[in-house]
Amino acid sequence: MIFGSDIFNQIGVGTDLIVIILILLVVIQFILIITVFSKYNKLNKRLSKFTTGNDAANLEQVIIKRFNEIRQVVKNEKRQNKDIQAINDKFLSTFCKIGLVKYDAFKEMSGKLSFSLALLTENHDGIIITSMHSREGCYTYCKEVTNEESYYILSEEERLALNVAMGTDGAKEAAKKREERKPEIGQ
Repeated sequence: MIFGSDIFNQIGVGTDLIVIILILLVVIQFILIITVFSKYNKLNKRLSKFTTGNDAANLEQVIIKRFNEIRQVVKNEKRQNKDIQAINDKFLSTFCKIGLVKYDAFKEMSGKLSFSLALLTENHDGIIITSMHSREGCYTYCKEVTNEESYYILSEEERLALNVAMGTDGAKEAAKKREERKPEIGQ
């Protein structure tokens, strides 16, 4: 009783054809195994060469060095972030907005030697320095500004300097027009 032979006969395929196909499959598998084994040997030789002897010690040193550099970069970044925060905190209390208005304070003087200078922080706190020049001397005084306002009454020039420092619309143009104005005769 040849059970396998009966099945192949019923399909219409001879056993010799099946044997040839199986032999071809074994040969193809053998070729694939040799190819994979060859590639494995090449890769193994490269890996062995890469990780043995002086190169392996150097590789380990390079990796350790790179990790130490990464740690140092992270430390530097943290320090720089703290420095940036400190600078930002100081920036809020430094004068970063400036407004200047030059004018003639007295009728007998010309040349726009008097001025009002507003110096403000980012929060619009600061001072207004006013210097009024006359024939007898120069008078300078200072007014404190808190949140865009002063506890003292501001002159027109001081208010204009404050507006220029705050960047109020049209303030710079108004200050320039005031500076360009020629003194009228009889003032």
